[in-house]
Amino acid sequence: MTELTLKPGNATLADWRAIYRGAVPKLDDACRPKIKASAEAVARIVAKGEPVYGINTGFGKLASVRIPAEDLETLQRNIVLSHAAAVGEPMPVAVARLMMAL
Repeated sequence: MTELTLKPGNATLADWRAIYRGAVPKLDDACRPKIKASAEAVARIVAKGEPVYGINTGFGKLASVRIPAEDLETLQRNIVLSHAAAVGEPMPVAVARLMMAL
């Protein structure tokens, strides 16, 4: 399969079309420092214990509820699972691939 390196802000319609048609998307290595910095920022928040919405609190009406550190991994997994619902026929694989890349 063809590999396609995506550079944030520079993806073209042709790039998205290629992913839809089976190209394997890969983030440009220049993205890694920002991803690492974001992960480190979240780790600092968790280490300090500061309440930050979506990281160590509940969601919506439960935003004021602090989640214990030992339950944070479960919290994050559950938020993903809570959005993993659908009705009707499964999407075509090509559409799902494109949505994930977007």
